Amino acid sequence: MRTPLLALALGLSLAGCLTIGDSGSAPNGDDDDTGSNTGSNTGSNTGSTPGVNATMDRATVPTEVGKDEVITLTFTSVNSFAGNVAVTASLVDGTGAALTTGGLTVTGPTSVAVAANGTASAMYTVKIPTDATATQMTADLKLDAALPSGTKSYTSALTIAPVYTITYAAGLAANTAMHPLTKLKVSVKKGAKITLHNADMVTHITHGDGGFPHESTGPTGGLAGNTYTIDTTPLAVNTTGAVGCHSHGNATYATVTIVQ
Repeated sequence: MRTPLLALALGLSLAGCLTIGDSGSAPNGDDDDTGSNTGSNTGSNTGSTPGVNATMDRATVPTEVGKDEVITLTFTSVNSFAGNVAVTASLVDGTGAALTTGGLTVTGPTSVAVAANGTASAMYTVKIPTDATATQMTADLKLDAALPSGTKSYTSALTIAPVYTITYAAGLAANTAMHPLTKLKVSVKKGAKITLHNADMVTHITHGDGGFPHESTGPTGGLAGNTYTIDTTPLAVNTTGAVGCHSHGNATYATVTIVQ
């Protein structure tokens, strides 16, 4: 009888040393809305807590002066999150400091309503003036979104060429009111280029005066598919002249001034 009693005592002693469960284990998943606070334009929420995922559609944007660029930020509800997401838009340079050159502006919503298990998109428009630069420049659109897990930043990098492109669209023909330069007043920095592209099926010869060179009026001038380029480098600052469609008259002209 001594041996069974000893075994029972040892068994009880060992059982007292065991721990049932693991009170220190981490919960499954996490509530990381984007995965990164600074460099990520996409992210995912893998936990069970309500949250928001966000994606930016254009991480890089090659563009030109005189253009408007639209960048979209899309929010997706996770685990039935419903509410408003505050967004702060800014334009910064490569160091993250506020952009002080080029005169660029950005417009877009400051709050985006996200429905439970739905998606919502917000569009932000960066407007680039025609006289933004005479050399290639860069600028970043920075969108700070106040997500449930904290403020996250999304960045779209713009590379801006010093080219002002005007296009005569297909079907334009003699509709002077719709010509792209009609009655405009435009400033372009000395050194930038003005290009006029004929995407129409009729002739659009480019007029230039006041120092701006005129396209040839010969048989090859202004043909469909042609692109005529005006290099402003030789022009003096404050030069002002008319540029437009010679083929359809001065009603289509813009007044163009060269600035420093």
